[in-house]
Amino acid sequence: MRQNIYVHLDGISNSVLTKGLGHQDFDRYTIHRPKNLLLLDASEQEGEYEAHTGFRVIRGQENVDRYLSNLNYSTRREIKWLDFEEYDTLKRLTANEIAEILYLSHMKMQLRSPFFYKLQNNYAFFETEQEVMKVYYRNIDEFYQSLAQKITDKVLYQLNANRSLFSKRYTSMTPLPSDIVKELKSIMQEGTVFEFSQVGLNEGIYKIPVHVVEDNLRKIESDQLFLEEKVGVLTYQHQEKSWDFNTTDHPILF
Repeated sequence: MRQNIYVHLDGISNSVLTKGLGHQDFDRYTIHRPKNLLLLDASEQEGEYEAHTGFRVIRGQENVDRYLSNLNYSTRREIKWLDFEEYDTLKRLTANEIAEILYLSHMKMQLRSPFFYKLQNNYAFFETEQEVMKVYYRNIDEFYQSLAQKITDKVLYQLNANRSLFSKRYTSMTPLPSDIVKELKSIMQEGTVFEFSQVGLNEGIYKIPVHVVEDNLRKIESDQLFLEEKVGVLTYQHQEKSWDFNTTDHPILF
């Protein structure tokens, strides 16, 4: 399990670039599930061919869930898709709208908006290498709750990392409230690393230092991370079953 999580949030486009989260996490944590998928990778073999757009599609909630759960990054150059509400709307897309989708697919950035009125898509999803994702969210709260669950799971993993086979393992813990993650929006807009170097509890507490590294993905696991200015600490207190975030004096905070 990767030690750290990098997050760079663009509050204007509602896009989030992350490292340390992958398509499995999107599948595991996303509450509002995509109903249908427009697959943007030209080499994709799954789904059915849609002649008007030239893309392959996955139709229906059950098929979408199966596709997402069975995805294997090692067999693909990249994973990229848009969701959509109704299949019939694909045939009403104009040439310009299809061109905008192609541009979004190629550049991973929008000409006007990553959200298309006819598609009513909630997501534009790109995983360009393993556990490096860029996702556009119509409702950014979806990301906050997903990150909160991912952090909770990583802390639970770290609590058990050094425990022997004969030691009682932690099987659950109080989830990190998504409201606390939401409060970190201004920090995440700077390019942030959540550091999970601590193993086990220290006097009943687990601490996650939070660093600003701007847009340098290479620093996520680098020793240079510790030279970057720490902007705060996310803390879990096991006995009290509580979370809080304590800031350092830093001008970008809030």
